[in-house]
Amino acid sequence: MPVYEIAKLIHLVSAVIFGGVLFVEVVMLPVLKKELGEDMYKKIEYLIISKRGIKVVPLFVLALYVSGFYMFHVHLKSLDLSTNFGKLLILKVFLAVLIIIGVITAIILFIRGRQESKIFDYIHLFAFVLAFSIIIIAKLMFVL
Repeated sequence: MPVYEIAKLIHLVSAVIFGGVLFVEVVMLPVLKKELGEDMYKKIEYLIISKRGIKVVPLFVLALYVSGFYMFHVHLKSLDLSTNFGKLLILKVFLAVLIIIGVITAIILFIRGRQESKIFDYIHLFAFVLAFSIIIIAKLMFVL
């Protein structure tokens, strides 16, 4: 299997996992706060994020960005910005850079114990919206 195809597979699997984590954090977990109360929600969130997420998710984010960078590098050699593919690829990369800035900020806030900050919640929502947009753009790149 060519290296590019392996990178594409790693990229896809990592994107599904990262996007799934964002979906759970932004859409699913907040329901627990309403149903179980703030204290129980904080315990569950702590267990999910601190005990598992902070150890596993960064590995998939790293795999996502390394494979994405490799694929971008391959396309960069013949990138034509006058095509829809070229324009959408640049937009996708720009949005991915915004997400990584948000992820790094969230990790720093978490390490400093400031996950109670509203900024922390907004970063997750921001990353979720951008990741969803990137998924749509990725599909459009090959059909437009």
